[in-house]
Amino acid sequence: MDLKLFGKSIFEFNRHNYIEFQGRSALKTSNYLPDFYNDLGINMQQNPQITYALSEADVDKMAEEIVKRKKRKDKEIQITPKGVYEMQLLHDKSFTIKTDEKYIEEKIAEFGDKLKMVKSEDFDMNRGVKEISSLLIRLENRKKYNQFEKFYSQYPYTGNIKIGNVLKASDNLKIGQVAQFVADLPREATEVMKEYTAQTEKLCGKKPVFYIIAEKKDFQKTEQRRDPILLAQSPFGHFWQILGAWDKEMLLLEDL
Repeated sequence: MDLKLFGKSIFEFNRHNYIEFQGRSALKTSNYLPDFYNDLGINMQQNPQITYALSEADVDKMAEEIVKRKKRKDKEIQITPKGVYEMQLLHDKSFTIKTDEKYIEEKIAEFGDKLKMVKSEDFDMNRGVKEISSLLIRLENRKKYNQFEKFYSQYPYTGNIKIGNVLKASDNLKIGQVAQFVADLPREATEVMKEYTAQTEKLCGKKPVFYIIAEKKDFQKTEQRRDPILLAQSPFGHFWQILGAWDKEMLLLEDL
């Protein structure tokens, strides 16, 4: 009898097949989509590949905002997360998701081949396998994009480079995981997270990964936290969606 696993004969399995199986199974068993920022080692504030500056139009927007704040004699003239959101410095208006069936199948085949070529050294196992497997999961999700387009298209997209550029230009801001902020978030933010989670679970059976861009001081224990930008890692690729920003003061638990 010829026993098969994932369509392959057990006797056909070699080291590369095992690596592929290990990488795919580890990600598939998780309740969450792979976190391509934290788990895959992408650091937007130190990545040497991020060398592009903000566009001249973006720089002009930031300069105009700072001038306005000076005229109002604001003590704080740095751009806040809400200001970044309102000026759409993170928005990638030219972004489109490629959903052509032939394109998706070609990319799935391409990354499947790359996964088989990954060596078994620790670095490759910890990064290469996870990164490629993460992309494969998201490409599989993309096959269903048309069914969920109405929901996901309401949120603008951004990428790692745009986020990195904004963080470099506004050194008062920081990106971090949302967990420590959840208790303080305004109701509007938690409702958006709840709906985004429900749609993503419906899409692929996994929960999405959320991040926050906020003032650096707000990542410490403070009496006040203000206007964060809420981001979600897209289930369709290694890019982000901007879910909103709130200028109201975040909930203080002591006031309950």
